[in-house]
Amino acid sequence: MPNWDPDQYLKFENERTQPSIDLAARIEIEIPRSIIDIGCGPGNSTAILRNRWPKAQFTGLDSSPAMIEKAKRDRRDTNWIVADAPTYHFNEKYDIVFSNAAIQWMPDHTSLIPRLLDIVNSSGALAVQVPANWDSPLHLAVRNVASQGKWSGMIAGVERILSNNTPEFYYDIISSAGTRVSLWTTTYYHILKSHTELVEWYKGTAMRPFLEKLPDDEARSEFEQEVLTRCKATYHAQRDGRLLYPFRRIFFIAYKA
Repeated sequence: MPNWDPDQYLKFENERTQPSIDLAARIEIEIPRSIIDIGCGPGNSTAILRNRWPKAQFTGLDSSPAMIEKAKRDRRDTNWIVADAPTYHFNEKYDIVFSNAAIQWMPDHTSLIPRLLDIVNSSGALAVQVPANWDSPLHLAVRNVASQGKWSGMIAGVERILSNNTPEFYYDIISSAGTRVSLWTTTYYHILKSHTELVEWYKGTAMRPFLEKLPDDEARSEFEQEVLTRCKATYHAQRDGRLLYPFRRIFFIAYKA
């Protein structure tokens, strides 16, 4: 797992938070008593949940101490936990288990999804959003640069950190558990000012483990420049000079009977 930088992540706070808003709005539970936000990051997604269900008890769990520390500074009335969801021993169940753009960093979703369903109360829901843009020109640029020349020896195997699955994959796991399923995808078109801003976006998330494998700031800067050069050839400016960055995401909600 990379070491997270809350400030870098929140440079695009509105864009990163919108999927949480959309996912929370589709959850068909009116008065949940308890909610856990798996991979809560700096607490921006937890704030969305609190706005919809202000009377619920909230827990936020994330593997990054830096992210949890940022969340604690903003909200002291939440149970914030530093832990890895795949291995953490959950002592209770929740009416809503929520996860926005987090489980892609966790391995073995065939085991992970049933594990998360196990901590959902009867008549509760597991609600998840996971990025599905691994075939985007930006992600391909990062992977291609990492696989060539001097970078390949420094960054070998990093691409395997991220899990990449299809809607059909998640449907088969959820439906086999006998739950009612809501499943959809959305492509968000993020409007960015420049190619440099496009790279800044990815430095906060999927490019981060690649950069952390490099030995120093000079190497990281050189790697970023090579990715930037490739992006300039594949993302073309609109008439006003801005870029459209399509970002596809998978959403699913599993309701327990």
